[in-house]
Amino acid sequence: MLPVEEERVLLGRHPNCQIVFDNGAVSRHHAQVLESHGSYYIEDLRSRNGTYLNGEPLDGRTELSDGDQIRICDIQLLFMQRGPLDESTRDSDEEMQANETAMGSDFPRGPERTTASGSSIDESRIWVVADQVDEPEFESSSVIKRIDTRGPEAYSAAVHPEIKLKAVLEITRALSGELDVDAVLPKVLSTLFNIFPEAEQGFVLLKDPESDKLRVKATRLRAGNEDDAVAVSMTVVRHVLNSGEAILSGNIQKDSRFKKSTSLSKMQIRSMMCVPLLGKDGDGLGVIQIVTRQPDHEFREDDLDLLVSVGSQAGLAIDNAYLHEEVIHQRDLERDLEFATQVQLGFLPKSRPRLPHYAFADYYEAALRVGGDYFDYVTLPGGRTAIALGDVAGKGVPAALLMARLYSSTRFQLLTNPNLAEAVAGLNAEIASSGLGHRFVTFVVLVLDPETHELTIVNAGHLAPLIRRADGTVDQLGRDESSLPLGIIPDLEYTEVTVPIDFQETVLLYTDGITEAMSDDRAIYGRERLMECLGNASGGIESVVKTLITDVEQFVGDSPFRDDTCVVGFQRTSG
Repeated sequence: MLPVEEERVLLGRHPNCQIVFDNGAVSRHHAQVLESHGSYYIEDLRSRNGTYLNGEPLDGRTELSDGDQIRICDIQLLFMQRGPLDESTRDSDEEMQANETAMGSDFPRGPERTTASGSSIDESRIWVVADQVDEPEFESSSVIKRIDTRGPEAYSAAVHPEIKLKAVLEITRALSGELDVDAVLPKVLSTLFNIFPEAEQGFVLLKDPESDKLRVKATRLRAGNEDDAVAVSMTVVRHVLNSGEAILSGNIQKDSRFKKSTSLSKMQIRSMMCVPLLGKDGDGLGVIQIVTRQPDHEFREDDLDLLVSVGSQAGLAIDNAYLHEEVIHQRDLERDLEFATQVQLGFLPKSRPRLPHYAFADYYEAALRVGGDYFDYVTLPGGRTAIALGDVAGKGVPAALLMARLYSSTRFQLLTNPNLAEAVAGLNAEIASSGLGHRFVTFVVLVLDPETHELTIVNAGHLAPLIRRADGTVDQLGRDESSLPLGIIPDLEYTEVTVPIDFQETVLLYTDGITEAMSDDRAIYGRERLMECLGNASGGIESVVKTLITDVEQFVGDSPFRDDTCVVGFQRTSG
């Protein structure tokens, strides 16, 4: 039973899919199930072998109903919105509801997404203090006790266990359910001032996750002392944070180690405790320090034991708040990427041209969630069809943004210019002045006339299209007439070339994600192997494209694809 727990669930062979099928006939990203306002939809992601719903091939996004049967190659899935889930497998604190949506299958589910409980503190939060001054040894008689908070002594309950338990319970209750760091810290100090009535000043310093520098994040003064300044001794703070030791000083003024600390001497502090705040992995997050100024109010060893216990709870609460913020940020990023993915997929053709005497096939897959490869079919006057393919430099969201611009601009230029060369020249000028950074686009566009069986080509720095003749030989089209990529020189002129397409000839366009695919032993697939595969492929254009993609995937093996992959082809079948 495979619960559908996210807004988007990918099904395919790639390890990053939520539901993974170990079957070579399944595409890496084969299909997806989408949830929107309580309804569920299934969509084929331009897979090689298609997705079937209740025995019929999927055509676009289709709403799912309870009991629908989904077939991916030889894998059968049953969609259940109110499926009979095994109660024995449910955790008591995370019980699934009766209307949980799930899919039944004999295949294992893909790896779970990492959550806060499985995350670790980022290394950028580990603060390293430069050895600029000699640190004190903290062995004077006024330093009553030191506790290594990373060791078992920190959790000893030998001293007044009932007081320690009450304090820990109080701070646990105060921090319960609090996942905002800025809200956690005042509660920590407020609770400490309740536990230690002799405390007059207190502060919390935390390492900034971005700059890795210590920042004063919260301060507190006892009522009646609001006009005082909170003393911060960086000498003590550095030692506590670096060593992980909690420090108790009974008499600051008599301690020779603190004579250089002007902040402490000016504030006439009597007694001080400073403990580190440690995360789950023992990494230092910051420190808590509380002080008293009255001669008859000194902190004792019992107080330090108590503060260490409270600091441990506070450290975990702060750690959880950090992790929560990280999870929220990652979730927002995933949502933005998912939106960008859906927008980009929306730019790709929903159907292939239906021209007399010709058949078409295509394949597209991004190396990342969003990519920079682009292809499109544009219907032109006179029954002609334009086939455009481009590769934006780079990958990810920036490349996808330029790809979206390319999509609309290509259609505009093709429909408003008298010939193909002028259309590409206008497109180049527009891309060069787009203001999207120093990016260029390799681009090739073909116009097919099914009446004259002529193909007009303009190539802007892209890999030359391939043509397989009826006898199986493979040639490159328009290679000598190719010019610079789009976006480099604004006023560049382009040259078009026209060739005839004979019966049973096949034309193939592709991006460098095919030719530069790398195997486990770092070998490159290359154009020669591509041309050999095209020459030996049999059957119609659908079969040719599937044969090529299968050959590339077998060549790559377990290595991930480093670049987006796109293939577009057509074949003259009659006439």
